[in-house]
Amino acid sequence: MIGWEYPPAITGGLGIACRGLAREVAARGHTVYFVLPRVHGNEPQDPGVHLIGLNTRDLPISDAELQDMLLHFAEKHGDEIRRFLPVGAYQGPELTAEEISRNLDLIRRQLAKQIEDNEAAAERMLSGGYGSDLIHQIHLYADFCSLLGKRLKVDLVHGHDWMTFPASLGAMVQSDRPLVAHVHATEFDRSGIHGNRYVEDLERHTFHRAQAVVTVSNYTRSIIINRYGVSPERVFAVHNAVEIEEQQVPSTRPFEDKMVTFLGRITFQKGPDYFVRAARKVIDQNKKVRFVMVGTGDMYPRMIELAADLGIGKYFHYTGFLKRDQIKQIYGMSDLYVIPSVSEPFGLTALEAMAQGVPVIVSKQSGVSEVIENAIKLDFWDVDAIAKAILDVIGNDELHTQMKHGGLEEVRRISWANSAEKLEEVYRQVLS
Repeated sequence: MIGWEYPPAITGGLGIACRGLAREVAARGHTVYFVLPRVHGNEPQDPGVHLIGLNTRDLPISDAELQDMLLHFAEKHGDEIRRFLPVGAYQGPELTAEEISRNLDLIRRQLAKQIEDNEAAAERMLSGGYGSDLIHQIHLYADFCSLLGKRLKVDLVHGHDWMTFPASLGAMVQSDRPLVAHVHATEFDRSGIHGNRYVEDLERHTFHRAQAVVTVSNYTRSIIINRYGVSPERVFAVHNAVEIEEQQVPSTRPFEDKMVTFLGRITFQKGPDYFVRAARKVIDQNKKVRFVMVGTGDMYPRMIELAADLGIGKYFHYTGFLKRDQIKQIYGMSDLYVIPSVSEPFGLTALEAMAQGVPVIVSKQSGVSEVIENAIKLDFWDVDAIAKAILDVIGNDELHTQMKHGGLEEVRRISWANSAEKLEEVYRQVLS
């Protein structure tokens, strides 16, 4: 498997899904090599899952190959990388294995110091993340995974989302093994018809080169078939699941009013403007409600302005990006979770909220709506219906309790083990 993020260094549902699938595929008796741009050392260690990054000590490639690759990086990407390399390291062809090993140790030490001293310069190396040099990082990653593809003995290559697609294609070619492209979100989901053309073209190219495309929902499957023109028999829906964690003890909040939460990237895809407009209609009828927006994104400033323009700024709280333990605290404070996504391939946070005993309202334009029943499902654009549903849930203790307990019981049946079983069947079809 080739990924871009992995717990605990995650920005959303992608890393959580990757870990859940890798762990449960390995639990079914398979060896999973999970490749990342960089391994941080604090990742969960699951039996049968081997995490590999450029900074991994025991890479399944020879020191000489790694040195050649680093030299290629230096030649390709300029002085900022070249200055990491020992003086004279590549002057002659007669290097001994011991000399190569010493060179690599020096490079690693210099890289570690550079990352510690100067984060901006370190971005020029393979560090992953979502910085300003993302496209450079993606193609650097492709070089690394192509080399791994030559050396690792695998049955197939499984790439998770567009950031990994150049790397996945490189590994597919070098290993001569089939590719499974896993779609956690498309550029169409993220940006609509005005998305990044480079990303959408990369997705389309990969979908047509892969032997199979796995989507996180039937909703996304239909987009892959209808918008990207992929044959239906090559596209398989494997729904996401949720980690059942210990339920958060209700947290104390600094107000007595009901609390309605939006959690996710504050971008076009997640429909934050519909959340704010529905809030205006709720407050017209019930002023004892607070609305909390958790997350960041390009629409973040505009949502603050919109709430102010609608005269409801004092009812809103904005937290910015929160870590996992802080998010659990938010769930513990919340009376209701609302996800009015415009185009949501899945919507993992809805399951997480339900697992913490929080009733949810989800848009019908979401994959998660396919796997849950104990939730209210509405069109994202119908702010009148969203407002009415919010008022109904926070104003009716019986309905709130029914949704809380029904949701808890339901999510316990949605497991990564079931997802891995379906994924294994896709693997069988590809390999046959």
